[in-house]
Amino acid sequence: MSPPLPPMDGYEFGFEAYLDSKQIDSNPDHHGDDIYDSRSLSDSIAMSYKEFGRTYHSYRAGSYHYPNDPSEAERLDEQYEILKEMMEGRLHFAPFSSANPPSKVLDIATGTGTWAVEFGDEYPEAEVIGTDLSPIQPAFVPPNVRFFIEDSAEEWDYPADFDYIHTRITLGCWTDMKTQIMQRAFDHLRPGGWLECQEVMVEPYCDDGTMPSDFGWLRWSQELAMASEMAGRQLKMGDNIKKWMEAVGFVNVREAVIKIPIGGWAKDRRLRHVGMLWQWNLMSGLSGFTLGLFNRVLGRTVEDIQVRGSEIRSLFILRRVEVTNMC
Repeated sequence: MSPPLPPMDGYEFGFEAYLDSKQIDSNPDHHGDDIYDSRSLSDSIAMSYKEFGRTYHSYRAGSYHYPNDPSEAERLDEQYEILKEMMEGRLHFAPFSSANPPSKVLDIATGTGTWAVEFGDEYPEAEVIGTDLSPIQPAFVPPNVRFFIEDSAEEWDYPADFDYIHTRITLGCWTDMKTQIMQRAFDHLRPGGWLECQEVMVEPYCDDGTMPSDFGWLRWSQELAMASEMAGRQLKMGDNIKKWMEAVGFVNVREAVIKIPIGGWAKDRRLRHVGMLWQWNLMSGLSGFTLGLFNRVLGRTVEDIQVRGSEIRSLFILRRVEVTNMC
């Protein structure tokens, strides 16, 4: 990977009105010939639908099986901070700096938009575009950051002029990340541009072999991956990222593996703290990860799923198993 990056330059926070998707029902704003002309969200896109006591995106409803409600948005922002800590404060590993900033950036599946906003703050010279199926991004953002509601699994209506394209934890978003995202990223980057995929492994790993094969969290993650594959959405992506990038034509592909403890077992104080935060984040997301896939795809009742979730949570209380996720 590239050497440590310098700290963020100071930048006064500004704002811009929320931007939208291609499916609109109101008149366009007056932005001349801007290819990213902004328009207001239609009611059908802005609304969410309710199921299992959670809310889910209505745009391309059912293509992403996880919720988009405030509880999930809060978990996503906590997840963001944990990964940022594990990356020692970096937002990226691509070789950009204040002396060598990107000019045009695309953040795919931006979620709450926190990464895009902070990247826009760090690089005020860059035009930063974030896309997602759910309109859960902030309304007031730096003037160089814009959000669009769209499905990145479909054809991209962008010119091939990005310097940097970014994904982070897009498990379950794609049918085929290699063709839907990496190939299109390759086609839409300028020569010398960078694609960076910060993804995690869905299954936990154990360096010292103390995790039994019937460990509940391991079996649960395997079931989740199976259900997601049955639904046509990849979960097992992390260990394929490098070879997929090379297969579509990228060169100088660099891979960094960052181990994130699950639980407070690490001897290092910092890792112990991060591990407890990561465990809490996973447990708080367990219901959202599970309900849609296990009910819709595997046909399990909500009650059975909830009981299983309670059993999984108790494992981390009753057993000290040193497991990690790998990013």
